[in-house]
Amino acid sequence: MLRKKALRKILVTTFAVFILLVMYLLPNTKSNVLNVETKVEYVDNLETDVVYLLNNDRYLVKCNLLLEGDSALTKAQSMIKSLTINQNKNLPSGFTGIIPEKTKLLDINLKDKILTLKFSEELLTINTDLEERMIESLVYSLTSLDGVEGITILVNDAPLKTLPNSGKTLPEVITRDFGINKVYEFSQKDEIAKVTIYYLLDNDETYYVPVTKYVNDDRDKIQIIIDNLSSNYIYQPNLTSFLDNDAKLLNYEIYDGLMVLEFNEHLFDGERKILEEVLYTISYSVFDNYDVNEVMFQVGEEEVFKQLRTEIN
Repeated sequence: MLRKKALRKILVTTFAVFILLVMYLLPNTKSNVLNVETKVEYVDNLETDVVYLLNNDRYLVKCNLLLEGDSALTKAQSMIKSLTINQNKNLPSGFTGIIPEKTKLLDINLKDKILTLKFSEELLTINTDLEERMIESLVYSLTSLDGVEGITILVNDAPLKTLPNSGKTLPEVITRDFGINKVYEFSQKDEIAKVTIYYLLDNDETYYVPVTKYVNDDRDKIQIIIDNLSSNYIYQPNLTSFLDNDAKLLNYEIYDGLMVLEFNEHLFDGERKILEEVLYTISYSVFDNYDVNEVMFQVGEEEVFKQLRTEIN
């Protein structure tokens, strides 16, 4: 969203500078007076899509890219090209694809919201320490497309049933239940909760990083999310949260696709506003863990913000 706003501003500024330059270069004579009616329009058709790229810390990071195509299938092909090493020269600085460079997408098919991908055997040359990240990147990127809920991977004509090096078993249909940027923080095998929490990347630009945590915690996931985001100390290096450590979730309810979150006053910053980064880290986390389409933020009984799933990439 921030990138789209920035892109629009750049287009408008560039157009205005061009008009001024033309007026300046024209001869200043009455016979050559040019009456220019300046009319600036915002370009709204530059839609971006979400792709999870690898950064230098080996996190998969939520990025927005301009992709070719106007259907789920054509966008998926463009997305896979961006996820393949050295196949897209226009990735943000500090990010890269993760699929081995010489891998070819041999076929692609979408049926019943499941995307079937057939790759060449070069897919199996992925490094051991990145093979699980590669699957995470594929499933999280592709399921961000409308109409895609899971993926199936073939190498040549054979289903990919295990990771190439570790032998870890893969489900036939891989969904976001597979997790991303996984962290294991449990001490016993009983009562393990899996929850995906979005953090901010400690960077000059605003990027969001999902981390799937496996913890011994029997509370509802929303309580785990808020406690982690408001913690004084975040265990993952170079990740941060802007949620005040005194912010408390007082109550929460779910009904008709809506989650209502009631906080104390510390949800606000010093100017009684809610930082966009706070809204997004909470909303992304809710949408990844709950089947809801809307999040309402309240302070006390006052509604202060409402976030729709469709409004954020």
